[in-house]
Amino acid sequence: MEKKIKFVHMADLHLGAFREKKLTDLNFKTFELAILKILEIKPEFVLFSGDIFNNAMPPIELVSKVTLELMKLKENKIPLFVIGGSHDYSNSGKSFLELLEIAGVFVDVSKPKFIDENKVELYLHRYGNVVISGILGKKCGLDKNIYANLIDGQKLSKDDFNIFMFHTTLNDFKPDFMKMVKTEVTKSYLPSGFDYYAGGHVHTFMEGSYGFGKLSYPGPLFPNNFSELKREKPCFNLCEFDFETRDTKIDRMFLELYEKEHVKIDVVEKNPVDLKLIIEEKLSNYDLVNKILLLEISGIVDGKVSDIGINKIISNLYDNGVLIVLKNTYKLTSKELVAVEIDSTLDSKKIEEEIIMKSFDDEVDYQVLKPYIDNLLDLDLSKNEEEKNAQYEERVSLAMKSSLEKLE
Repeated sequence: MEKKIKFVHMADLHLGAFREKKLTDLNFKTFELAILKILEIKPEFVLFSGDIFNNAMPPIELVSKVTLELMKLKENKIPLFVIGGSHDYSNSGKSFLELLEIAGVFVDVSKPKFIDENKVELYLHRYGNVVISGILGKKCGLDKNIYANLIDGQKLSKDDFNIFMFHTTLNDFKPDFMKMVKTEVTKSYLPSGFDYYAGGHVHTFMEGSYGFGKLSYPGPLFPNNFSELKREKPCFNLCEFDFETRDTKIDRMFLELYEKEHVKIDVVEKNPVDLKLIIEEKLSNYDLVNKILLLEISGIVDGKVSDIGINKIISNLYDNGVLIVLKNTYKLTSKELVAVEIDSTLDSKKIEEEIIMKSFDDEVDYQVLKPYIDNLLDLDLSKNEEEKNAQYEERVSLAMKSSLEKLE
């Protein structure tokens, strides 16, 4: 028996997450590079701890491209073991992951056996002297009941390398930037006795321990939003387990496929014309050709934000060779806007109603408009799990139109 075994641990690729074609392409190219690196490393196997895709039913063209890449692992006799994540798993049970497993692209190790309402037994998949099990991730912490009802102490041999894969946030093992995120699942919910706990869902690298085992989140294989692009680099874990010491050594493998610049501009009561010049002058100090620009503008504008012409600035940046521009103007506001004080003890509907009411001029008869506003606030405008953006926008538009017509 070999004394050491080398394997790769990845998570959180979120293919199909971006609207921008250039980001979509870059996301997939990062995935291609990851597969290429793995083929060079030649590990014994690969783990993917959830969210290969950004939704359960991605476009068939994307699934086809992903399948061709993953088949390269199979052709080189490098097995892939996966669990579903909170994005590529559907509560309805519909997911392309099931189809890809049937096709033999990978093995889904998240197949817990529900003995009765209060007992869940893990499925233990054997690959030589490696035993792998896992629990898929679900939205809104719905996987908690599986953990809470696990039969712990299932037989695990010390002659094997035992791996548990999971896709959830542990309340006592999370990064500082997630302090405000409260979850009910803690490390104590994890089944005991495993040598390596392969996490997903937390989009940053973390390494710790649970019992006698090593616990790790590898970070996102590709950053998923503005904040992550600022903070993270595409990466995965290259791990080596030692059968004698029972320890797992982790090296981080970074995928250098792009360069980025984060430009932050804070302003205090500048008029739109002056602010436009300030932004253009600051950007001129950077070499942005073929780079991702993360443009963050905050402060107060003495005038309308729309008069700055940010979209025109971005258009000029593209003309000058910038690869991708992502802007964050969340903290940029107009001096003309007035803060509205609201009683925070009110329920959500009352808070919405108060905000709308206090936004009207004194000359407007709010009581005349109140029936319309009440009707709109009663609508269910939440987006369904598998609903496409275009379908959601059309449904909302029709619902609002129908609601208003009832009052005519």
